Amino acid sequence: MQSVITTKFETTEFAGLTTKIINPQESPFTVLDMTIKPGFGAPAHISEEEDKLFVLLEGQVKYLVGDQTEVAGPGSRILVPRGVVHGFTNEGPADARHILVSTPRRHEEFFRDLHRIPEPREQHMDMLPTIAARNGQRIVGPLP
Repeated sequence: MQSVITTKFETTEFAGLTTKIINPQESPFTVLDMTIKPGFGAPAHISEEEDKLFVLLEGQVKYLVGDQTEVAGPGSRILVPRGVVHGFTNEGPADARHILVSTPRRHEEFFRDLHRIPEPREQHMDMLPTIAARNGQRIVGPLP
């Protein structure tokens, strides 16, 4: 891992999520700063190889972890071990924001791949299962 101080971040956008990649240089983990539009989120999915920690900074977000669903507020921490079904939906009237830390490092590649889906993305959603599989993600249901 190299030392760096910066205010420049790579940003991706896909399906109501704006994601800043906080640590684009090599490290043992991924850190993402995600802004979630109302009614949007991530469908129920399984991350085959990554452990995750979400820290909710702003808004009201419904998280699914395993068989538990709960609406969380700012300051909440959500731990998701690899192999556990999880997902989230912004339940509030305004943008929500959480930080996602995952290890081992690779989750930023998933967001880069989603960002590369050609516009209009709604016409290319058939690409999603292949992108998910390539990045160790398996979509198993709708938004929680």
